[in-house]
Amino acid sequence: FFSPQVLLLACAEDLECVPGFQQKVFYIEKPFQFTEDQLVLNLKFDDCKGNNKLNFEVSNPDFTVELDGNLVALKNVSEVGKALFVHARSEHAEDMAEIFILEANEKRGALKEILKLEGNLGIPRQKRAILATPILIPENQRPPFPRLVGKVIRSEGTDGVKFRLSGKGVDQDPKGIFRINEMNGDVSVTRTLDREAIANYELEVEVVDMNGKTMDGPVRLDISVIDQNDNRPMFKEGPYVGHVMEGSATGTTVMRMAAFDADDASTDNALLRYNILRQTPTKPSPNMFYIDPEKGDIVTVVSPALLDRETMESPKYELVIEAKDMGGMDVGLTGTATATILIDDKNDHAPEFTKKEVRA
Repeated sequence: FFSPQVLLLACAEDLECVPGFQQKVFYIEKPFQFTEDQLVLNLKFDDCKGNNKLNFEVSNPDFTVELDGNLVALKNVSEVGKALFVHARSEHAEDMAEIFILEANEKRGALKEILKLEGNLGIPRQKRAILATPILIPENQRPPFPRLVGKVIRSEGTDGVKFRLSGKGVDQDPKGIFRINEMNGDVSVTRTLDREAIANYELEVEVVDMNGKTMDGPVRLDISVIDQNDNRPMFKEGPYVGHVMEGSATGTTVMRMAAFDADDASTDNALLRYNILRQTPTKPSPNMFYIDPEKGDIVTVVSPALLDRETMESPKYELVIEAKDMGGMDVGLTGTATATILIDDKNDHAPEFTKKEVRA
C-alpha cells in the first residue's frame, strides 16, 4: 500500500479567516496506483460562516471529497493525468484547489522550482504587510454576480486605510472584471470568465491612506482561471485522404488523424482518444482498418489478399473517425471527421489475350 507523499502546500498565513480553501495548491508524488477508498490528502475549506450546504466536485469522476475534506479514490485508478481540480461551494463562498501529480523523477526538480517561485505562489517566507494569496476561479460560472473569490489581508490592520486594486481586468481592458472591497479586502469577480480567452490575470494590490498616499505595496495578486471541459475536439486539417497499395502487409500505416481541443492541455479535458465509428463500404470485411486510440494512426488489419483492388466493390473507403476528450470516458465531448482511403493499383496482373486465335 502506497500513500502519495505531499510535497508542498501553498497556504495562507493564519492571520484571520480567509474564505475558501485554506490550502489551495498541492503537489503529490504519483503512486503506482490510487487504491479504492485510499486517502489521497485532506482539503480544508472554510467559508468563515459555518460551511452551510458545503459540497465538493472533483474534475476526475474516479475521485470524491468526503464531508470531512478527505479526497479519496472511488476505485483502483492508474492513470489520472497531471492534475486534479476540486471545486467547493457553500452558501457564502466557493473556491478551487489544485492537486498536481508528479512522477518520481519530477519530484526534486519541481520542489526546487516551487521554492524558487514561492513569491508567485503566495507563500510568505517572512512577515508581509499585505498577504495576497493566489486566487483560482472556475470558468463558466453562472450568475448571480458579483461573487466573492478571495481576500487580501493587511497584517497591521485596516483602520484609516483602504485597499486599492489595479491591472488588466480592473482598470485596464478588459475593465471591471475584478474589484476589491476597499475596507476589508474582499476580492470579487463580476462576470463569467473564459479560460480560452484569458487564462491568467496579474493584478496589483496596495494599501493607501484616505488621501490616496501609498502606505504598503504594491504586491502582486495572481488570479488563475480553472479550465472546464467546454470545448469539443475539432479536426481542423481536412480533407483527410490516405493511400495504401493493394496487397499491403497487415499493419501498414495509411494515415494519421489529429484533432485539436482548446481546453487545458495539462488536464483530461484535452486528453483525446480516437475511434472508428463507421466504415463504408463494409466489404470484403467490415473491419478493414484500425485506429490507434492515442496517436490517431490508421492501419490495415486485413490480410494482403483482401486488399485486392480488382475484386473490391470499390477501391475507396470512407471512415467516420471520432475524437473524444476526457480520455475517452463516457462523459467526454466528441468531434468527428471523415477519412477517405484509396486503394492504389499495382501492376500485379499480366496481359491476357481474350481470344485464343487471331486471324490477320
